[in-house]
Amino acid sequence: ITQYQGERDDKMLDGLGKVLRLVETDMTWFYRMLANIQVGKVQVDALSDAEILEPLRDAWYKPDSISPEHHTTLAQWVRDYMNRLSDEPLDDGERKVLMNGTNPKYVMRNYLAQLAIEKQEAGDASVLHELFKVMQNPYDEQPEFERYAEKMPDWARNKAGCSMLSCSS
Repeated sequence: ITQYQGERDDKMLDGLGKVLRLVETDMTWFYRMLANIQVGKVQVDALSDAEILEPLRDAWYKPDSISPEHHTTLAQWVRDYMNRLSDEPLDDGERKVLMNGTNPKYVMRNYLAQLAIEKQEAGDASVLHELFKVMQNPYDEQPEFERYAEKMPDWARNKAGCSMLSCSS
């Protein structure tokens, strides 16, 4: 959003925080996928909730387990967002470039750091060097490093150092 509309935008952003707490969401993926939302020639109110949410589906860790109530709430927020975008001077392509220039594709995730540490401890610095290289341009598409843009894998969910860090980490 390039032209702030005060209370309307504040309410929408507050609503975003609420809907993102409803479902386990990969925030990096969410904001990158949000940039792909097309509003140019779309009749927003004619779309079903499933159609509204489809471009964001991969941002959720368990999209098939979203309750019907949360599904409706999420879809309504996206519908409101799409309607808000129709008031913006940017077209879909311009907005995507701006958003992807603000929201990195590659972030230093805990599990990636843990992988680098484990490889380094085994005498292999390749992951560390690759991460250093990819993180120099976190907003750019880097197809050769696509694996570093993946959501946290299941194996890392409960592994120490991967799912969360304590203050002593």
